[in-house]
Amino acid sequence: MGITTSLWGAGGFGKTTLAVAVGAHPRVRRRFRSRVYTVTIGRDVRGRTAMAAKVAEVTRFITGDASEFPDPDLAGSHLGRLLDQRPRTLLILDDVWDREQLAPFLRGGKRCVRLVTTRNPELLPADARRIQVDQMSSEQAGAMLTWQLPPLPEDVTQGLLRATGRWALLLRLTNRLIAEQVASGANPAATAEHILLRLRTHGPATIDAPSASWNLDDPRLRSQAVTASIEAAVTLLPSDGADRFAELGVFAEDESVPISVVAMLWHAVSGMAEEETRALCRSLQRLSLLTLDTRHAGQISLHDVIRDYLRGTLGTTGLVRLNRVLIDSVAATLPEARPLAGTVAHTQRAWWQLNHDYLLDHLVDHLIAADRALLAEAVASDVRWVEARLTQRGPSAPWNDLARIEVLPTRRSSGLARRRLSLARSLAQTAHLLTPTDPPGALIGVLHNRLDTHPQWRAQIAARRQDPTARPCLANHWPLPDLPSPALHRTLAAHPREVSSLAFAADSTWFVTVDSGLDGSVRIWNRTTGTCSHTLRGRSLSECRVRIPLVRHEIAAVAGVSTRC
Repeated sequence: MGITTSLWGAGGFGKTTLAVAVGAHPRVRRRFRSRVYTVTIGRDVRGRTAMAAKVAEVTRFITGDASEFPDPDLAGSHLGRLLDQRPRTLLILDDVWDREQLAPFLRGGKRCVRLVTTRNPELLPADARRIQVDQMSSEQAGAMLTWQLPPLPEDVTQGLLRATGRWALLLRLTNRLIAEQVASGANPAATAEHILLRLRTHGPATIDAPSASWNLDDPRLRSQAVTASIEAAVTLLPSDGADRFAELGVFAEDESVPISVVAMLWHAVSGMAEEETRALCRSLQRLSLLTLDTRHAGQISLHDVIRDYLRGTLGTTGLVRLNRVLIDSVAATLPEARPLAGTVAHTQRAWWQLNHDYLLDHLVDHLIAADRALLAEAVASDVRWVEARLTQRGPSAPWNDLARIEVLPTRRSSGLARRRLSLARSLAQTAHLLTPTDPPGALIGVLHNRLDTHPQWRAQIAARRQDPTARPCLANHWPLPDLPSPALHRTLAAHPREVSSLAFAADSTWFVTVDSGLDGSVRIWNRTTGTCSHTLRGRSLSECRVRIPLVRHEIAAVAGVSTRC
C-alpha cells in the first residue's frame, strides 16, 4: 500500500469489511509486526472539540501517551511526532466523513501507513491511492445471496441480484431472511419469490437495473432500498419486535451499546425483561439487523445505514420521547443528589455515579436530544461530574461536555451561556496539567487545586473539600505562580523551539509565527480557531516566491495586551 490508501464508495458496499480483512491478512501482519490499529471515526464526531478528544483517544490507544490538546491540529501533530518515533505502523481510519476528521491523522508518522474508508473521495490528499468499492461482481453477489441456501430457481436468483443492486448489505439481509424462513420449514423457491416481490414493490425502479448507478449517499434512495429489506426482515420478529427494533435508533452512531442499557429502555416502554431483551437481540443478529458482541456482558451495534433508517422511522417527536424515556429510566437507578454551593442548577440525581462508559460518554447528548438542555448544563457544570469524566476519559471529556451545549438555540439567559463558556475555558486552560498521576487519586486533587482559583468553580471546590469521601485533598495556601492570563484562550504548542517573530494580518483574522531554529519554519494560523493552516519550512521556505502581506499590529486585538509586534 501507499502512504495513504482509501477504500471509498457508498454505504453498505463492504468498505469496512475489506479494511478488516486487510488488517488481518498474514502478509500485512508480518509487514507491520502486528502493529495494526483500527479506529472508527463516525459521522457523530463533529466539531473541533470532539475531534481533539478523538485524536487524544487514538494517541492513548496506540502509544499510551495521555497528553491532551484543546485543538485537533495540535493533537494530530503530537500524534504524528510520536508515530515518527515508532516502527512501521498501519492505522486503519474507518468511516471518515470530512476533511476536518481526517486532517489531524495525516500529520507526521513517516513510517505510518493510513488506510481510510470513506464515502467521500474528495476529502483525500492528492497523492492518496483511491480504490473504489462499488457493486459486487455477479459471481460475488451470487455467492453471497445463496450462501448456505438450498438451490434456488435461476430466474429468481437473477431477479434478486437485480433488485438488490448487488449491494453487499442488502444481499446479506436477503440471504439471512430466506435462511430464517427455510429453517422453519418454508419452501425455498416460494420464499425467495415472495421476498423478490417485496423488494420490487418497495425498491426504486432504477435499482433493479444492474448497470444503474446506485448512490447510497442520497438519503432518499438509501432509505427506500434499506426499507425494502428491513420491513421484510422484521416480519419474522416476535410480537412488538418491529417497534423494539425501531427504538434502537435512539442510541449513538458507531457505538457498542450494553445490552443492559437496551434492556432498561425496552423495560420502560414495554415491560420487557432482560432475558427477553437478550433473546430479541439474538433474533435481530440472526437476521443481520445488528451486530451482537458477547464480550462485556453483551453489547450490540448497528450499521449506520440501518440506524439512519430507524431514526427516520421514529421522526423528531419519537426521538425526543424515547430520549426522555431513556433518561428517566437511567435516573431511576441513581440516588438523589444534594446540590453543591455554587452550582447553577440542581442535577437532581447523582449522574456521576453511572457505571456504564456508554452512558457517561453520551448522557449529555441524550439530555440535549430529550430537549432537557438546562439539565444537561447543570450536569456538565457540576464538579462531581467533571471529576468522573476526568477520571474516565481525561480532561477533554468534561470540557467537550460543556462546549457542545453551546450550539443549543434554547438558551434562556445570556448570563448562563457566558458562565458555561467560562467554565469550559477554565478546563481548556489547565488541560495540560490534568494528565494521569501516581497515585491515580491525586488527579482529583490537582483538578481542585487548579480550579480553586476560578471564581465560578471555587464554591463547588470548597464544598467538595468538606466531603469526607473526597479526602485527602490538596489546598492552596498561597496564590499559584502560574495562573493563566485572563486573555488566554488556548496554548499553541506546535513550534519545537521558541517563537522569534510574530505578525498579524491587517484584519486580524490570521497571523504568522516564525520558529527560532535554523530552518526558521513559518506557521500561518487562523486567529478564531487557533488552527495552523500552513507550515513553511526548510528548502520549500527558501524557494517560496509568494510574499505574505504582514503588518505590525497591536497584539491587543488578539491577546488582550498592549505589546506591539
